[in-house]
Amino acid sequence: MPLFEYKARNRLGALVAGNMDAINADSVAQELVRMGHYPVKIKSVKEQEEAQGKANEDILQRFHKVTTKDLVLFTRQMSTLFNAGLPILSILGALQDQSDNPKFKRVIGEIRFDIEGGLSVSEAMARHPEVFSELYLSMIGAGEAGGVMDELLRRLADLLEKDAENAAKVKSAMRYPKMVVGAMALAVAILMWKVVPVFVKMFQKANLELPLATKILIGANNMFFNYWHVTLVSCIILFILFKQWKKTEKGHYQWDMFLLKFPLLGSIFLRSSMAKFARVFGTLQTGGVPILQILAVSSRVMDNVVLSKVVLDLRVSVQEGLGMAAPLKRSGLVPPLVIQMIAAGEESGALDEMLIKVADYYDGEVDHAVKNLSSMIEPILLVFMGGMVLFLALAIFVPMWDMSKMARH
Repeated sequence: MPLFEYKARNRLGALVAGNMDAINADSVAQELVRMGHYPVKIKSVKEQEEAQGKANEDILQRFHKVTTKDLVLFTRQMSTLFNAGLPILSILGALQDQSDNPKFKRVIGEIRFDIEGGLSVSEAMARHPEVFSELYLSMIGAGEAGGVMDELLRRLADLLEKDAENAAKVKSAMRYPKMVVGAMALAVAILMWKVVPVFVKMFQKANLELPLATKILIGANNMFFNYWHVTLVSCIILFILFKQWKKTEKGHYQWDMFLLKFPLLGSIFLRSSMAKFARVFGTLQTGGVPILQILAVSSRVMDNVVLSKVVLDLRVSVQEGLGMAAPLKRSGLVPPLVIQMIAAGEESGALDEMLIKVADYYDGEVDHAVKNLSSMIEPILLVFMGGMVLFLALAIFVPMWDMSKMARH
């Protein structure tokens, strides 16, 4: 029999608690009354354990995340099962059972439940914006409307994979400069901590007219040791101010413009964004999504607000029947190849095919640029490191040379 936990008050009003085996909660209440107690709370121990387990599971799921890999696998399997002619509820049931991600398993279950309640697939997925992007929902909606869900799901999986690849390439492009700059900063910190103080004490004891480089080095050493807390607090404040400025519309726009104009890396960011725009636009148009909706979605999925605004502004030109090539050319940011391909696509009526070709081209360009980035950055870093070595040599060895000349005399 089930075990129940109870709380009750006896004839004197004192609270008593305990456990009792019974068929149900009513049987526990009757037994408590027979014993002269007034039942306050009766609950199944099993139900409490299940509730606690569910609560613990919900807490753990907060730390889980539905990754792009999970979403791509889900989308590809969904496309295959749709192509096999299975109904949507059976597809979702199978995918829920196969999912290894607890959070995604729960999300798929909720989508299935909402569809059983009368919602469409896109409407049910829209209840989980942390998992399904606007682009994903637009593609699903287009597949439902056109009856080509399997084809659009396959294209969507390709799009997600390409997007993840490009994001990884841009991240890889930033990794090498960050590592080199970090190593240089660490080397300077060690010099300031262990090496420079020895020479500073030596120079301060000697009655010499120190060169400018040495004076700068001594000043930096004093700030490093005597005012480190002020420097640390100042850096933290500047970082917070930068974050707050970047959250503003004007600050975000100016920062993204700076990234586009930044030497070497700016061209990689631009090519990656163009590849994403072209692939999203071409894929959505193939799915039969209206062009104004395509522009709205494309503008929101781009990683740069400057380029996002350029795409969003195309809606006015399209509504007036002027096309997209001319406004893109006036922006001064979009590469000529993209403009030419869009113009050719508008004239031939094969805009989606042209944009997919543009996306494939720029994917290759990004890959090539990332591979060559280290060879392009190395000369710049060598010049910078050489400048630092020269500065330290002037700051340390010139006074030592003067001290040695004084010692000879």
